[in-house]
This record gives sequence, C-alpha cells and structure tokens, in this order.
Amino acid sequence: MKRIDTEVLKSEHPIEEVVARYGIELRPSGRTLVGRCPFHNDGGRPNLYVYPATRSWYCYRCAAGGDVIGFVQRIEGIGFLEAISRITGERLLPSGIRSRPVTRAARHPARTAARGPAERACLAAAADIYHNRLLTDPVALAYVEGRGLDPAVLESCRIGYASGDELIPYLRWRGLPAGAALRVGLLGRDGREHMAGRVVVPEIRAGQPIWLVGRTVGSEEDAPKYLGLPGRKPLLGWEAVSAERAVWLVEGVFDWLTLRSWGVPALALVGTHVSSDALRSLARFERLYLALDNDEAGRAATEKLMQALGERALPMTPPGVKDVAELAPDPEGRATFARFAEREELVLAA
Repeated sequence: MKRIDTEVLKSEHPIEEVVARYGIELRPSGRTLVGRCPFHNDGGRPNLYVYPATRSWYCYRCAAGGDVIGFVQRIEGIGFLEAISRITGERLLPSGIRSRPVTRAARHPARTAARGPAERACLAAAADIYHNRLLTDPVALAYVEGRGLDPAVLESCRIGYASGDELIPYLRWRGLPAGAALRVGLLGRDGREHMAGRVVVPEIRAGQPIWLVGRTVGSEEDAPKYLGLPGRKPLLGWEAVSAERAVWLVEGVFDWLTLRSWGVPALALVGTHVSSDALRSLARFERLYLALDNDEAGRAATEKLMQALGERALPMTPPGVKDVAELAPDPEGRATFARFAEREELVLAA
C-alpha cells in the first residue's frame, strides 16, 4: 500500500478547525482549547481539551483521545481511509492513491446510503426540538399564524422552527452522535444546522419523521425559499391519505398544511418536479384534483400530470390566487375554497 503522509494531512487540516466543523465550541485556556465532549453526556462541563501544538485532543472524562483522523473516525463511526476522505474532501482508493474529487452524492451520504438507527434517532430528535422551539418562539409562531395555520395543525403535523443553536446541544444531551446528524443532512460539514432560520415541516411515517423541509421566515435574497434534506423527496402527507380514493395534489408545503387544516385529503409535491416513483404512487387514486400554483411552472406541471395520469387527474387550481395557501389567512378562505371545489366538480361531472 502506498503510504499516506498523515503528518502533512494533520498540518494542512488543524485539529481545532476540524473539531469546530462538528459544532463544538472551543474556548482558549492557556495553550489549549476547551469544549464539551461529543462522546459522552458531559452535563455541560467542558472536558474536551484540544492541543493545537501537538495536533491532538483528549477528554478527561471519558478518556477518549487521539489525532484529527481518530476524532473523525470516532464521531462518524467510520474507518481510517474514509475519515481521511472526509477531512480532505478527496476519495482514496484502497492503495492510498487519490482519485477524482468526492462527488456531490458522496459529500451527502444521505442521498444514497440507507439510514440506520442513529440517523433515524437524530431525525426524530431534530423534529422534537424544532417543534418545541416553534411553540415558544414569538417570531416563528407569528409567521405560521400569519399564514393562517391554527395550533391544531401545528401540533398534528409537528411543525417546528430551527433556531440554529439548539440541535447539537440537544443531540449531545440525548447521547446521539453528531456524525449521524451530519450523514442524514441535519448538519453541514461546517457544523451549522441545515435548517437554521426556517420553519420546518417533517414527513411522518409510522410516527417517525423520514424527511424534513424548511421554509425561510425572513426575506433573505441569497437563500432559497425552501430547503429539504438530502435524499429522495417524498410526497408530503402520504400516510394520512394512502387509503383514500380521491386526493388533492398541491405544489407547496403551506398549500398542503392549509388543506390539511380544513380536513381535505391532500398531498404536496414540494415543487413541480414529479419523479417516476411519485407517479407510480399517485396511480393508485381514482381521482386526483390538481391544484398546483397559478403560474407558468404550475400550469406546465399540471399539464404533464394530466398527460401521465389520464382522465383521473382534473385541474382544480382556485382562480384569483397564486395558490391554495393564499386563501388560508382569509376568514372566508375555507368557504371560498369549498364553493369553488363543489362548483368545479359539478361542472366537470356534467
């Protein structure tokens, strides 16, 4: 095997920088840096010591220690070569020879790898802490209430808010590995929360979240309005309607939440793209009411769905609004939607 120069690697990737990527806050203490250890429940006491001069780390509580490679191996539960790949951003062949740069999918293992117990536990923990935060955050709560959502749907759909500073401490308190949260996409390699500053909507199956999508609360121009976790995007709301004969199909998260709050069986595409898997799932319904956005992209997606699903798919976008969610804040919105739906169904049936 060709030799890997670990000393050069450790010099080019300082231990303190790599540790900080995992959301561990380090503060100076003499010639060392001190923070909370991610490998045991430390009760908030700083037991992790990082030594930049010797490029090493040690926890005086759980007696774990080593170099930067060992830290990444331990926090992510991976082997030597993979840890080097995570540190450098390059894939290593078994011979130790560098190959092409790591692909986008490799940087986001959740896109391709099956989720194990640790990843599923981190998803559930994130949904819990985000939901609890929403109920106590005045800005986020005002936002969802301004969108016309009532407390009942916030509770039943476990809507949350990611403040950006609570997930890592909560995972540590629960004894869950930050590496699993990184692999599932909850954390970035810089240690930041993927959903920070967003209202978070989980897709729940069998009582557990399998995917999250977040919507910005502010109006940041450089941030995408919606952001989902890596991995396959599911149809939002599937479990509640899978036994129905007819459902409404909408484009956006808040369209779906609006219909859900009105007791209307609905699914959200979370965008306009429809995968082949989603089409196969939709084919089980006898009737699909297509209420996508009233814009060029929504109309084009509606046309494609009608071509793919045939006569079972009926265009039903309410007039005078961009989408169903615009009706939610209106006290008469539900009645307006009901009159429209009844009138259109009668027209189509005539």
